[in-house]
Amino acid sequence: MSDRRRPTVSIGDGGLAALADDERGVSNVVGYVLVFSLVTVTIGTVFAVGITGLEDRQEAARVANVERAFDVFDDNLRDVQRYGDPSRSTEIRLSGGTLSVAETTGVELRNASDGVVRGFEFRALTYANGDTTIAYEGGAWFRSDGGSAVMRSEPRFVAADGRTTLPIVRLYPLGPETVDRDGTVQVAVSRTSKPNLVQVATAGADDGPFDLRIESPYAEAWSRYFERTDGFSVNGTATDTANGTVVADLDHGDEVFIADAAVNIRLQR
Repeated sequence: MSDRRRPTVSIGDGGLAALADDERGVSNVVGYVLVFSLVTVTIGTVFAVGITGLEDRQEAARVANVERAFDVFDDNLRDVQRYGDPSRSTEIRLSGGTLSVAETTGVELRNASDGVVRGFEFRALTYANGDTTIAYEGGAWFRSDGGSAVMRSEPRFVAADGRTTLPIVRLYPLGPETVDRDGTVQVAVSRTSKPNLVQVATAGADDGPFDLRIESPYAEAWSRYFERTDGFSVNGTATDTANGTVVADLDHGDEVFIADAAVNIRLQR
C-alpha cells in the first residue's frame, strides 16, 4: 500500500459568508436611515405644533388686549354719559385688525298701534380681525368668533315700578370711519350736550303699552339680554334674530325715559 495521501478537494461556501456580511451592512444602513427619518419627523412635528401653539397664544393675547381696551372705552363713555365729562379718549392697538364706525344700528320705541314714538339710528364701534369681531353698540359691547355674538358688557337699562329708563349711547362719527393696518388708534369721544334724561312716552298719552325694537347684527345677543333682564319680555312673534331684529315688550311702561346720550366719535392716529 502506498502512504501517499489522496488529493482532497476543498469545496467553498459559495460566497455565503460574504453575502451575510453584505446583509448586515445593508441592515445597519437601513436602521440608520429609519432612525434618522423618525428623529426628523418627530422634530418637525414638535416644531410645527409648537409654532402653531405659540401663534394661537399670541393671537389670544392680541384679542385680550383689544377686549381690555373696549372695557376702558365702555367706562369712558359711562363717564361722559353719566357724569357729563366733555370728552374722553381710548387707545386701541390694531395688531393687524380693522377698526371702524361704519355699522348702523336702529332703535325704535313703538306703541300699541305699532307707531314709532321715538326712533334713532347711530353707529357701532367695531374691531375685526379674521373671524373675531368686537363691537360697542348702544351702551353694550359684544364679541363674536365666527358664530353667534356674546354680550360682554350690558347696557344700563332699568325697569321697575312702572317706569323704564333707557340710556342708549349713540355714536356719530367725525372724520374717517375706518382705520386698518398695525399701530395704535386713539378713539376720542365728546358730548354734544350735557347729560339729560328725557321723558319720551307715557302709557295714557302715547297709546301704551310699548315695545323696544332693535335692528342690529348682534340681535341674538340682545335677545338673550332681554330674556334675563327684569322688566323686559322678548316678543317671539316680532323677533327675527336671523335677520337682525329683536323686539322686547316693556313690562314697566307707564313712563319711558331715554337719556340724551348722543356722542361724537373720532378715530385718529
